[in-house]
Amino acid sequence: MSSRTRVRFLGAASALMLAATAACASGPVRPTTPLSTNDLRPDPSRPMRPPSADPSPSAPVMPTFAESRNAYMPRHLPGAQQMNLKRIAVLLPFSSTNAEVKKQSEGIYNAIQMALFQVGAADVVLLRRDATSADPAIVAGIADDAIRDGAVAVIGPVFAQQVSPVAREAAEVRAPVFAFSTDVSAIGQGAYLVSLTPYAEVERIVDWAARDGVTRFAMLGPNNQNSRAIEQALRDAAARRGGAVVGVEYYTQGNSSPQAEARRVASIIEAENRANPNKVAVLIPEAGVQLRSVGALLRAVANVTPKEVRFLGTGQWNDSDVWREPGLYGGAFPAPDPASVADFERRYQAYFGEAPPRLAAFGYDAGALAATLAAADRLDAAMIQRAEGWGGVNGLFRFGPDGSVERALAVMQLQTQGGVKTVSPPQQTFASGS
Repeated sequence: MSSRTRVRFLGAASALMLAATAACASGPVRPTTPLSTNDLRPDPSRPMRPPSADPSPSAPVMPTFAESRNAYMPRHLPGAQQMNLKRIAVLLPFSSTNAEVKKQSEGIYNAIQMALFQVGAADVVLLRRDATSADPAIVAGIADDAIRDGAVAVIGPVFAQQVSPVAREAAEVRAPVFAFSTDVSAIGQGAYLVSLTPYAEVERIVDWAARDGVTRFAMLGPNNQNSRAIEQALRDAAARRGGAVVGVEYYTQGNSSPQAEARRVASIIEAENRANPNKVAVLIPEAGVQLRSVGALLRAVANVTPKEVRFLGTGQWNDSDVWREPGLYGGAFPAPDPASVADFERRYQAYFGEAPPRLAAFGYDAGALAATLAAADRLDAAMIQRAEGWGGVNGLFRFGPDGSVERALAVMQLQTQGGVKTVSPPQQTFASGS
């Protein structure tokens, strides 16, 4: 692992240290020590819940259940080591009937195990719990069981409607929740989003465009909840930089040829471009084949091209199939540092014999952070939210008091030969107090 991509979870001012190990490059290698269990405790009696948690940002996790007879004790460890264990629950939809959701869940879990092994977290054990149910109350009960089994932190869940119920259970013992939802409405009550949210993506791409002189922003996207969130993020980010959103058009999701909507947004863009030449951009929050169709439509029907107007995208553009679409050449999108992500992907392949799914890298970051802080008894909000942030395989990131995440992202631009290049690297530090 290069020094640039090594996980920089603790700064010089911290007394905590990571013990990183190198990945074997000669085929799949698994950690030699069992790191997890999916067993529930057979004893039906549970200790009483502790009093309400102190909301103080410096308050530590309460050890009420970690020291109870119900806490998971790995049989292969001596008694003295068992007493010092830190348990981290992993709540993911492992039994989902959706093949992609199940694949992402296993990839996240593999990456968490990989993180524990590479940071040398010998005193941390994972409590694997299936959070497939669509009923938030059932998932809350699963979280409650994990907390009663001694979990001092929770990694997961992935669905927005599950985050708040899980966070309420974890808050009883001040255990933080590191969730993978991209819905910012799910945060709070000790829940932090480790995923790449639309707000973080839009903030980065608007900042890049604004620094290049763009002051007028338009948007063309599918009519869904994600696009609505992106629109609000676009309005907020533009306003903070003295810009404005001049037009937004939505089309029916799945419509590969929204000509009327494209023409309407194009007329706005053309008028703005005449009044403010070289200061106009259009954001297209689409993915895959649909993105390629919409991008080509803007050029063919509406006569809007990236030469006249900057085409901007979200992380959905980070797809090699999309990069071959001539209608998008010159467009730009935010993404984690590609060199760092590529390094993680090589190490994951060496461990597990297959390429990691999309969310696995975020699982690694969550696992390394939670395990390192748990081992050092620093899972308090003040440490988690420290101003200088944390380094991971997706780059530098830090959490706000409300659980939102700020990420240092690169900006990538589509090239005429069908690839991408980095036109703005990610920042390497967060200014203290910013």
